[in-house]
Amino acid sequence: MWSKKEQLILWITAYFPLLFLIVAGFLYENDLLPSWLQKKNVALWFAHQWTGEALFIIIVLVLSIVLYRIVIVWLLAGIEQKLLSKKVGNQYAVRHFEKLSASEYSFFLITLLLPRIALDYSSIMNVALSLLVIIFIISVYVKTDTISSCPLFFVSGRQVLKGIISEHTLEEEREHPEYRKHVICLVKEKDLDLSTSYRGQHLVSNMYMIAKENSIKYIK
Repeated sequence: MWSKKEQLILWITAYFPLLFLIVAGFLYENDLLPSWLQKKNVALWFAHQWTGEALFIIIVLVLSIVLYRIVIVWLLAGIEQKLLSKKVGNQYAVRHFEKLSASEYSFFLITLLLPRIALDYSSIMNVALSLLVIIFIISVYVKTDTISSCPLFFVSGRQVLKGIISEHTLEEEREHPEYRKHVICLVKEKDLDLSTSYRGQHLVSNMYMIAKENSIKYIK
């Protein structure tokens, strides 16, 4: 259901804090900001320069979380409404589920933190190189349809779980194990009920958004 456009929006938003800090850091280090935000004047506002810089980072993080929430709710709202009204999706039984391991998010965290540690952003060449690296990383994520590790899902009010789902009965699955789908489930419940049915809609790659439907008969 999601195209490359939605994935691009997700990942650009995910890297917004880093992109903003890179650009703002370049402007700050080269005194290109309004005079009251330049380094020589920051000390007048705070007892120590690092205090002002730490406050700035906190503000960026808070704004980023708000932006994350707005974007992911906007992208998912229409799908959820159609899913619950049964306009899209299919009926599935959940056969197994588990939480994603921390390693699933390691690459994103490394790419988010390493450039801030490794480079001096007073140089326009360093800034340009960092932006090119981020653009390349985002393009890889989008091209490979990799979104399960996107941090926007953390503020969506939903859980991201590894799961096995099926549209078939247990008897049919025993004869045809390939009927079972190994997927990433995006669901509101913290724990999935293996004794009930869900309605699921494919988003992209192996990710499905699923919602509990009490009115749906369980697939035995």
